[in-house]
Amino acid sequence: MYKHIKSLTSLRGIAALVVVGHHFSSYGLPKTGSILSSYSNFFTNGYLWVDFFFILSGFIMTHVYAETFYLKVSLNHYCSYLFSRFARIYPLHIFIVFLFVGLEIVKLLFLKTSAFTGKFNLTALFSNIFLLQAFDLKCPPLLWCNTYWNEPAWSISVEFFIYCIFPFLLLILLKNNYKIDLIIYSFTLFSILLLITFTRGNLDTIIGIPSIARCGLECILGIITYKIYRRGNYKKYFNLNFLAIIAITWIILIMHYYWHDFRNIHDWLILPAFCLLILSVSINNKSIISKFLNSQLMLYIGTISYSTYMVHWFVQELLKVFWLYKFHDVFGKGFTKYQSLTSLGVFMMIILLIASLTYRFVEVPTRNYLKSKVLDQQCI
Repeated sequence: MYKHIKSLTSLRGIAALVVVGHHFSSYGLPKTGSILSSYSNFFTNGYLWVDFFFILSGFIMTHVYAETFYLKVSLNHYCSYLFSRFARIYPLHIFIVFLFVGLEIVKLLFLKTSAFTGKFNLTALFSNIFLLQAFDLKCPPLLWCNTYWNEPAWSISVEFFIYCIFPFLLLILLKNNYKIDLIIYSFTLFSILLLITFTRGNLDTIIGIPSIARCGLECILGIITYKIYRRGNYKKYFNLNFLAIIAITWIILIMHYYWHDFRNIHDWLILPAFCLLILSVSINNKSIISKFLNSQLMLYIGTISYSTYMVHWFVQELLKVFWLYKFHDVFGKGFTKYQSLTSLGVFMMIILLIASLTYRFVEVPTRNYLKSKVLDQQCI
């Protein structure tokens, strides 16, 4: 039985909130983003925390499934593992998709505006229902296309694909010694740099087919980071608190600045810092950082992080539609600086409230129901 690493749950909550802040300040109310960027580009660069999710996913899934898939990938274990992953992500995903369908119907019947058009077309709906957002082969250049109803769910699409091959990655990578791990880690980092450079020039817009490589490579970074964590040799030579401070400072500096030139290098540089942060906080100690991450509030925010991540785009779209219907204007168009900044805080509080509800009444019950009905059954 694996040991729950509480601090990583809290980090997942922080990452989800940063992504929420990024989306609201960039797409929900861009005026907020413009104001904030005059002080810091932290939320402008918020998309980088999706890459943190991918690395963290590799780390945590290795922690959970290393023993299961160390020697072989049996059919029964593979089926149980894959359905467990499906039960974890799909019920809430499809619930949010149907909320979007309901919103489009409201537009059509009551608001008398265009519906089921643009990125909310029926073909894209099909892709979303079957988690195929990342597999649209018709949209150049580099398969770029508006196939996302719930914008953040593109990452769920590619992550589920990586879930399918993850046990085989463990089978290959877990047996390597530390020298081979160092080579693989370095080669993986270099491959990500090439991916960024020769696709979109930044991590923000690598979606579609290239995002599968983005997710898979970063998942490998997480696997190697976990192997370092399990060996524990680094604790003899480094102070964990010092490593955490280095990682946090490194991340804040990258998040603060926006390099218009060498954007590929800027985004790429944060990836080792994410690995270092995960590694340094995984060992529970009595530092201020650990106490903060292990507080009840942070653990709860981390627990509902998937709901936070999945529900916020719908709430954002609902807010825009409501505002247009009620005030006949674009949301936030006449907001003052104070109102714009306040709206970000209010929006985040609303998202946390709604996420707590979807977690309790949608995410957990459906996951438990599916697992109770299926996981006890044999695959063959």
